Amino acid sequence: LASAALHVMHPELYWASVRTHVECRHLSANQGLHDMHRFLKHWALVYTGAAVMCNCNSPNHRDPKCLPEVFDILTSIGSYWHVVMCLTNLRIDLGYTPGVMVSYSGHLVRHMLRTRIVLTAKARQSVRVAEIRKTLQ
Repeated sequence: LASAALHVMHPELYWASVRTHVECRHLSANQGLHDMHRFLKHWALVYTGAAVMCNCNSPNHRDPKCLPEVFDILTSIGSYWHVVMCLTNLRIDLGYTPGVMVSYSGHLVRHMLRTRIVLTAKARQSVRVAEIRKTLQ
């Protein structure tokens, strides 16, 4: 679902991510990195990383390891209804009920979250810098 949302929100970024994923798969096969090749073959996200955060109160912060040009996607899961996501430098507070998907540049937008369970999808600089920047220029 996060990949489909990215395809709608930012098609160029989506296709740059798909190309990078395919290139990483070919590179891992050519270099004999069999475990990595097998994992990449089954990785469904166009993002390079995913994490589940549970019972988390994140302080007001930015994500310096994420690309400024890339949208992170966070999805609230569970049964907790009184959660707020604050995008502080934009002065936006969002009701963050289960099923809500929020996307923004974690590198540029200061954010804090008090939540129970959240699924995050992020693209890290070390994997995608060259391909994404080339595509977006």
